[in-house]
Amino acid sequence: MSPFQNSELHLPIRPALLAVHAQLLESFTRSGTWWTGAERRAIALEARAASTCGLCAKRKAALSPFSIEGGHSGPGELGAEIVDVIHRIVTDPGRLARSWFDRVMAEGHLTEEQYVELVSVTVLLNALDVFACAIGSSPLALADAQPGSPSRVRPATARIEGAWVPQVPVGADGGDDWTAAYGDREYVPQIGRALSLVPAEVALLNLTSESHYMSIDHVTDPGYSEPDRALDRLQMELVASRVSAVNECFY
Repeated sequence: MSPFQNSELHLPIRPALLAVHAQLLESFTRSGTWWTGAERRAIALEARAASTCGLCAKRKAALSPFSIEGGHSGPGELGAEIVDVIHRIVTDPGRLARSWFDRVMAEGHLTEEQYVELVSVTVLLNALDVFACAIGSSPLALADAQPGSPSRVRPATARIEGAWVPQVPVGADGGDDWTAAYGDREYVPQIGRALSLVPAEVALLNLTSESHYMSIDHVTDPGYSEPDRALDRLQMELVASRVSAVNECFY
């Protein structure tokens, strides 16, 4: 039985896709690498609340989002500075600049590793909620947080390579860290390496990408289409391009 509830709309959803949604929801409630299960759950709920936040709506409409002050609407289980980061990522990411990131880091409320994991939880939860909205369903409920402590393991090879945060170097330079994040792949595009400072989040991103889009191994092959999808590759790219344009995606 599908976890998506709607009395008027019944759409066939691939069982594998439902399984991934369940796995992602569970990941938001258990300890990660730098946040506890309770903190990850709080990040997810704050990300969900951002879409209806009055302050965020005013900032989105303003010429400069940093000229509008106030308090965010949401659960408020996290510090105000962390809540602000989450809401900005969800509602106005196109206007976030390196100067903003440097200021966030200088304030000391987040480490680089915590920021990367926060970004992962925020965007993956948002992806599930947008999917639910698209099929006319309510967002899936989050279970209670699970006990446990973060592993706090940082890849030893991580270094700055052009992004705002350190990343695991490509191939041999990344050594065991590269294998942990990407297996035996020899190359991964920059956008696929964005979360590599926290390899466990890379695995969740890859899981999400493969189930909703395609494996990173096939992205560079324009003739490839997933065999069990209702849309072929050209149709998928048309939808993806339109969504990216509407969202003012950096890439």
